[in-house]
Amino acid sequence: MRKSTRKGVSKRENLKGLGLTPLEERVYQLLHLHEGNIISRETLLRDVWGFQNPVDTRSIDMCVGRLRSKIGPNRIVTVYGKGYMMPVGRA
Repeated sequence: MRKSTRKGVSKRENLKGLGLTPLEERVYQLLHLHEGNIISRETLLRDVWGFQNPVDTRSIDMCVGRLRSKIGPNRIVTVYGKGYMMPVGRA
């Protein structure tokens, strides 16, 4: 992920300074890639955790909570009953 910001610093370099775990970084990247779209829990479990069958786990909630504490609480929105999204312009 080497998208440039206005200041010429890559998003990847900006993330490194936040101390994200590899898992948190993958969640961030997936949400950022689909900015403005809702990403379902099932998609996150499949694409980030590698689960092929839907499972009931709080792992997503815990990871998103830690990610919010590092990048800011308003940058990831919970869409009740559907999943998570990163609103356009908040990446």
